[in-house]
Amino acid sequence: MEQTLLFLKQFFYLCFFSFYVSLTAQTDSLEQKLIKASKEEKIELYKQLANKYEKIKIDKAIDYAEQGLELLKGVNNKNTGFFYMRLGYLYNDKSEHIKALFYYKKALEVSEELDYELGIGKCYQNIGVTHVKMGNYDQALDYDLKALKIYEKHNKENLVAGIVGNIGSLYSCRLKDNENGLLYYNRALEISEKSGNDEFRVYILVAVAELYVRQKDIVKAKSTLKKAIDIAEEVNYPKVIISALANLSQISIEEEDFKQALMYSKRALQIRLESGYTEDDTSTYLTLAEIYEKLKNTKKAKVYYNQALTAALKSEALPQLSKVYEALHKYSDRRKNHKKSYEYILKYNEAKDSLFTIEKDKQLKEIQAKFDLENKEKEILFLTKENEIKVLENKNQSTTKNVLIIGVLALTITLLTVFYAYRNKQASNKILAEKNKVISQTLEDREILLKEVHHRVKNNLQIVSSLLRLQYKFGNHKSSSEVLHEIQDKIQAMSIIHERLYKSNNLSSINLKAYLDNLLSYFNTSYDLPEQNITITTDIDNIDLGMDRLVPCGLIVNEIIANSIKYAFQDEASGQINIKASKNKDKCVLTIEDTGVGFPEGFESKSSQSLGMQLIQGLTKQIKGTVDIISNPGACYTITFSMAQ
Repeated sequence: MEQTLLFLKQFFYLCFFSFYVSLTAQTDSLEQKLIKASKEEKIELYKQLANKYEKIKIDKAIDYAEQGLELLKGVNNKNTGFFYMRLGYLYNDKSEHIKALFYYKKALEVSEELDYELGIGKCYQNIGVTHVKMGNYDQALDYDLKALKIYEKHNKENLVAGIVGNIGSLYSCRLKDNENGLLYYNRALEISEKSGNDEFRVYILVAVAELYVRQKDIVKAKSTLKKAIDIAEEVNYPKVIISALANLSQISIEEEDFKQALMYSKRALQIRLESGYTEDDTSTYLTLAEIYEKLKNTKKAKVYYNQALTAALKSEALPQLSKVYEALHKYSDRRKNHKKSYEYILKYNEAKDSLFTIEKDKQLKEIQAKFDLENKEKEILFLTKENEIKVLENKNQSTTKNVLIIGVLALTITLLTVFYAYRNKQASNKILAEKNKVISQTLEDREILLKEVHHRVKNNLQIVSSLLRLQYKFGNHKSSSEVLHEIQDKIQAMSIIHERLYKSNNLSSINLKAYLDNLLSYFNTSYDLPEQNITITTDIDNIDLGMDRLVPCGLIVNEIIANSIKYAFQDEASGQINIKASKNKDKCVLTIEDTGVGFPEGFESKSSQSLGMQLIQGLTKQIKGTVDIISNPGACYTITFSMAQ
């Protein structure tokens, strides 16, 4: 197997090297022809060189396209439009979207001047693609619909199919409008089926399947993906087969059919290795690791986690590396390997910080590019006006009267330019003042938020400190591992609150149901409840609680559930813990009961000297609530407290 993989790898590199050498030889030959070429021949050569270098050196392709434009200075024809379009495409590849938009709009001006409708449609389509990359989805949709109208007018079926597919993706994936997304996807499928374009058809089928997944229509999603695989195998499209298999694997994982998921993922990996499509190996390895972990095969899971890390390090792609470190951190945590878990979370944070820095640098470059292009446009406008004035002066200098008229016109233009420049400066100053005001307000808001974060961290550290003291005081009869586990449970209950806050747009409150779901998931894993035949059920109303209520509430639930797991079910008996929470006007009623042995006869909660009971009663007082504890016949706790701060 290893020899086969080595052979395939060497074969791939050999093919790539041959392609590169061939392409380089072609470009060298074209560059030699430039030396003796006429102006018209040079324009054609610059077009070919821009296309050739696009595949091997983008900056050189840009340089040749700009040289072609320089030769066509002052002339607007299809060649001019070609160079503008090519520059837009190249700058999009460099993620410099502001520059890409500038050149696409220049190409649009040329097409409009030449009354070239198909060219106008292609400009609209490319401008739409750029707006998608920039996150301006409404503007992207507007340009795509304009392009579609032109393609339909000229009966260009292939162009119509492509733009209809784009619009479907825009509606479904970006604007979250699945109804319109499916409408356009189906239309694209009809066109591709009619024209026999199976290559385009399979891409659309995978997109439609992903839409069905988002709609939770798993039956249709599976059927569509299998249809896409059948067609892709006929036309030999390994990339689409890999994508479809990855989707089928994810669906099987959601359905907890891990053996089926494993089969799909292994097949996808095999096709990747055979075809050389290694662009997203990391995700495939992570999926396999997740599946093997679900199947309790930790040895295999570890192998694929390591392969995912190797692939991510080899690709040097920070998003993939960040994803792998996060997965390894969580895996190590689940395996109780806290040292490794800590190492991986540090590496994850480092990768995430690097990504943040790169994104900020990219945004700054785009702002600088926008500023440079605006200056360039102004300079071009100024030079154009200056040239017009000189032409007028040369044509009319034969008579004094014409010279006087030209002088008056020049003076008028200058005055108007000064006037409009003054108006524009005023408008710019006003916009700048508004932006400064927004920035100032944002800084104030962030300072307040930072103080609030410090305040919350201080409070929670004080709570942790108090819990440690109490645990020390009451934990003499327990082993160190038991004490540490109990402390870990309490800290985890508080940690989940901060995780929910981090993922939430609302920093003032957290949904109780979402919080308890996370907490119970932790208990299931930490105490291995399925092995103990213990189940936890919930019936939680839609209740939002502030930090001052949620921290004590979370610690109360943590303490009660931990007590039930430890003491309620004796002799390995199975059992159930039920949690209910409801609103009664401005009060929250939280009930936790189990089907265990209940409290011993004559038990009085108020006279109990156990740490658990004292914590429950003390925390209930902290949120100004009451607690009723009875045997029913198992233990039943009813905590009632006000939701108002």
